[in-house]
Amino acid sequence: MTAVERRRSERNGSAVIRALGRTPSADYRAQQLRVNDVGVGIATPYLLADPSQDDAPDDVVSRGVVDAIAVRLRHSDGDLFAEHEPEDVVARIIFDMLEQLRCESLVPDALAGTRNNIERAFRAWCLRERLSSTAIGILIFTVMHMVRARLIAPIHDELIEDRIESTRALISPIIGVALKGLREHREDQTAYVVPALSIAEAIAEMVLESSADLVEQTAQTTAALFIPPEWGEDDSADGEQWIQGVETVAKPSDREALETIGGYRVFTTTHDVELRGGDLYSAERLRELRVTLDEQIAAQSVSAFTLARRVQRLFVGFAEDGWRSGEEEGFLDPARLGQVVANPGNHNVFRKQRLSPIAPAVVSFLIDNSGSMKRQRHQSVTVLVDTLARALDLAGATSEILGFTTNAWNGGEALREWRRAGEPGSPGRLAERSHIIYKDADTPWKRSRHGVAAMMRTQHFREGIDGEAIVWAYERLLARPEPRKVLVVFSDGAPMEAATINANGESFLESHLQLVVQQIERAGVVQIGAATVDQSVEMIYSNTVGIDLTGTLSLSEYQIIEKLFARR
Repeated sequence: MTAVERRRSERNGSAVIRALGRTPSADYRAQQLRVNDVGVGIATPYLLADPSQDDAPDDVVSRGVVDAIAVRLRHSDGDLFAEHEPEDVVARIIFDMLEQLRCESLVPDALAGTRNNIERAFRAWCLRERLSSTAIGILIFTVMHMVRARLIAPIHDELIEDRIESTRALISPIIGVALKGLREHREDQTAYVVPALSIAEAIAEMVLESSADLVEQTAQTTAALFIPPEWGEDDSADGEQWIQGVETVAKPSDREALETIGGYRVFTTTHDVELRGGDLYSAERLRELRVTLDEQIAAQSVSAFTLARRVQRLFVGFAEDGWRSGEEEGFLDPARLGQVVANPGNHNVFRKQRLSPIAPAVVSFLIDNSGSMKRQRHQSVTVLVDTLARALDLAGATSEILGFTTNAWNGGEALREWRRAGEPGSPGRLAERSHIIYKDADTPWKRSRHGVAAMMRTQHFREGIDGEAIVWAYERLLARPEPRKVLVVFSDGAPMEAATINANGESFLESHLQLVVQQIERAGVVQIGAATVDQSVEMIYSNTVGIDLTGTLSLSEYQIIEKLFARR
């Protein structure tokens, strides 16, 4: 299925979800559900599978997944679900899965087609699921079939029965009573929560009390479930007009196209600079600023290690890292062939691949260093991004911290050159652009600490040219090898540079910013979101979250990456 065909299918699916789910604001694209333009949690494994990877035709799986999501919206109270949703990742998967199955069990006979679509999609997923290849996966897989058999109907398949038989015998005494309660309360979500939570927490506790290998497999399994695919191409137009637009739109990977999009112009780049945070102030001053920054971080009482575990849920992955020998199953270990001959009863002659956690993602923080940010608690932003950068390093992800401002107020030398040229009309940007690298992606947090601390001082904060800064940060991300690329923009409103606006009109900078963001969002190569410091920027960014910098930072502010980019 091509990107155009997939998007057309998603548009049709969105229409079904809105109608069947009785939710007019619902939208479904890139396997993610959004309501009122806010991501809605999906953790049920068979709703996250890529249809193109199934043996069944794409449309069979897609229709079933769409219908299942619509049924969930129709029969589940999202607020009630969120109120009781557990924190533990395994418990969360189980709890989400049980609520999904409850909703599917409520499909009336009048919607037999819907029920059939969901059944076919689920069966197609069962034919090629990969959960049961790990211990934690077989636990989830077994609970899924046990509950489905109680609420809907069992799937009579010998292979599935053989796969879950021993695990079912193990967990039945533990969850049996709660399992009975699911059937009794399936029409009452409030009452259903009690046995559902009991099952979810019991399974999670089994994992926590098990071996270290099982805990490692938990991360491996949840990585496969929760790392979202990159968003595909999109456009606000419909039908053939949209299809044609995909072919003719300028590719955002082309820097020149982005910088000049919408007729954007620059009068001169002669005075533009790119600086390092560590070069802005003297070494002694940077050490003083770092001490102040560390004191403010300590006052927040937020652990970078705790944040690291949270962000790892977004970015965790695994890489091969040698072998574990002496296993009872796996690949036959050539080094132990002699044991097979000498002692045929010894079954510990296999080896398994050892996996090490990695986080194949790069997160770029782009921070407005305009003068208005002085009033919006620039020190709080510095505390926030410094802690997040440290957490990302601990999680194994890559991060960089960038800033943008101008090198002078009101145009500076660029404005003077324009005046000497006779003030030609529509000159474009009239400013000395200044881009600052506080921490680059190749430098660990520990070696960037003093450069980041430069943000604590505002002598270099002047005016802001947001559109060009985003193009700069975007191009830096495209050059990175990490497969997942994330850009977080800290903004306090629309761009402002007095000389440029006076010569070109008030909308010149903002229009360029809007077009740049739209192109990046449409391409889907880099995920972009905005942390709103003061004014709302929802008209510019489709993915935004507000942060409160008026007092002590709360955990909510430290969760901005999760709020913007988590597939919940």
